[in-house]
Parts: sequence; C-alpha cells; structure tokens
Amino acid sequence: MRVLLVCLGVCVAVTSVAEGQDDVAARVRTADRVVVATVSDVASRFDVNQFGDRLIVSDITLSVDEAMKGSFAPVLSMTVEGGTVGDLTLQVSDMPMVRRGERLVLFLRERGAGRHEPVGRGDGIERLDRTGRLGRMGLSLDELRTRARGCAVRP
Repeated sequence: MRVLLVCLGVCVAVTSVAEGQDDVAARVRTADRVVVATVSDVASRFDVNQFGDRLIVSDITLSVDEAMKGSFAPVLSMTVEGGTVGDLTLQVSDMPMVRRGERLVLFLRERGAGRHEPVGRGDGIERLDRTGRLGRMGLSLDELRTRARGCAVRP
C-alpha cells in the first residue's frame, strides 16, 4: 500500500512539473515579448470595452530590466481591466492588481501604438518574490530564462 501511495505521489508531481513546463512554453510562444520589469506607474480610469460595458482599466507603465523575448525597450506600457478610481474599485477575478514598485515577469502581446496586453489575461503576469522566484510558477528567474531560450529556438 505504501509503495502505491509513493508511486501515485511521484506521478502527480511529475505530471504537475510537465504541465508547468508546457504552460511556460505556451506562454513564451504566444507572447511577442517576455520581460522582467518594475511597475513605475499605475493610472486607473473609466473606459468602455468592446461589448459596450463601462469599466475601470489601469494603464501601467513598466521600467524594463530584461527582455527574454522580443526587442529590449527601456519603458513599456500595458492596459489591464481593474483598478481604483476615487473610492470605486474594480477587482477582476482573473487579473492580479499590480502596484507601483512591484517586480514582475510579463508575457506580453503587442496591441499597436506602443500598447501591450498580458497573454492569457492574468496568466501573463507573474510576480517575482524577494528571492527572485516566480510566485505561481515556483520557478527561479534563471530556470525561466533557460526555458524561454528553449522555446525561442523551436519553430
């Protein structure tokens, strides 16, 4: 019985790692840019989406430290749903709210006029902790760099 439980535990762990690798590869392949950046400004405002819904969006200015995919640009901007205008806050369930000073890894798609959006909405935004690990992915920045290079060389 113990052997079976150990085998099941190992299979689940290996499956999770493999799925995580596939997820990283998919994000890298889908993105026009993969960058490490610090949030330098967040400005929220009201906007109307493509369905005619009035909602709050945040224009985020990023100071780029490193480009793992795509050309390096020292400053990038992206717009995401959610934010605070006055005393009204819109928190979107699949979109993390980012704050000035946070260090992030971003998987971005270009949307023209110098604007970007995260791949897979909130899945394209990964926070870096103080030790340089990606929170949800559990990878170090070096591990992500290696995987990103591996994805970039494949057709």
